[in-house]
Amino acid sequence: MSSKRSDTNLTPEKGFSTKARQRLFLKEYAEHANVLLAARAAHISRMTVYHWLEHDEDFSFAFNQAKEDAKDVLRAEIYRRAKEGWEEPVYQMGNLAGTVRKYDTTLLIFHSKMMMPEYREKTQVDVNANVQQTESTDGLRMLSKEQRAQLRQWLLEAKIHE
Repeated sequence: MSSKRSDTNLTPEKGFSTKARQRLFLKEYAEHANVLLAARAAHISRMTVYHWLEHDEDFSFAFNQAKEDAKDVLRAEIYRRAKEGWEEPVYQMGNLAGTVRKYDTTLLIFHSKMMMPEYREKTQVDVNANVQQTESTDGLRMLSKEQRAQLRQWLLEAKIHE
C-alpha cells in the first residue's frame, strides 16, 4: 500500500495544506510587518510568498489586507511610545532607585505629520528649462501663430536672463 497522500495540496512538512500555511503566514505578517519572520513562522520560504502573490489572486488580496493590519499595528506602537511612553529603570550607585517615564518625541512628530498635512515639510520644485533654438522647425508648424509668437518671446526673455 502506498503512503501517497490524496491531497496534492499538502506541503511536505507537518502535512499543512497550502491554505493553512497561507493563513499562518498572513496572521504573522499582520503582527510583525515582516515577510521573512512571517515566512519562517509558516515554515515556508520568502520565494513561496512571492510566488503566491504573483499567482494566487485570493492570497494577494489577503496579503494586502494583512499589510494594512500591520500598518495599524505599527501606528499603534508609534502612538503608544510617543503619547503614553514607557518606564525606564534608573540606577544610582548600582542600585535600582526607581523608574522614569520616557517618551519618543521624534515618533510623535512623525505621527503628527502623517495625520496633519499642515505639519509636513513644504517642498518646492524649481524647474529651469534650457531651451535652444534649432534649425529644424517641423514641430513648430503644429503651433498656432499666437503660440509661435509666445515661444519667440520666451526664448528672447531666456537669452536676456543668461
